[in-house]
Amino acid sequence: MLSYNEALDLLNRYGKNASWVQHCLAVSRLAAYFSETFAVKYALDPDFIRCAALLHDIGRYKTHHPVLHGVEGYKLLVDLGYPKEAFICASHVFLNSEEALSYGLPKRDFLPFSFEEKLIPLVDFLVEHDRPTSLEERFKSLRERHNGNKDFLTRIEPIEFKTRAFMHQLNREFNLSVEEIARKFCSSGLTK
Repeated sequence: MLSYNEALDLLNRYGKNASWVQHCLAVSRLAAYFSETFAVKYALDPDFIRCAALLHDIGRYKTHHPVLHGVEGYKLLVDLGYPKEAFICASHVFLNSEEALSYGLPKRDFLPFSFEEKLIPLVDFLVEHDRPTSLEERFKSLRERHNGNKDFLTRIEPIEFKTRAFMHQLNREFNLSVEEIARKFCSSGLTK
């Protein structure tokens, strides 16, 4: 498994100070915070969450396509010998087995299943660039940004439903508001 410094080195090597690197840093920081919060009930690996969240968008070094960046990140990290982190890249874009095969990945589901796999996309959707946002605002922004992409717009509704359901589950189980915690935690700036 990657250490945080190794993951950060990879992000910096492939990100080359691109703006999306700040997003990855923000998602990693918030995911690490949430992993500590939720570890009281779930057996989590906060170090893995921190590193995988840091690298979830590493495929953006090659493309900003809303799905292909997850595919490219998966391919890169598998080639580098990090299959568990690679799975996060592909699963955070929610690929079923048929979609995976059509993008050149193994024919299997790349969907968030474990708590850790669900947490990273949730946090990703709670961070717009490097600032906190609500799921409603983030999904609105994604729809506006990809307005002409019918395939993406068809995919986004079930992704939003699953992400929202997971957030509501956490809100109930922990008697809190994930969005409110993200806003409060992020008030100091997520990339610091």
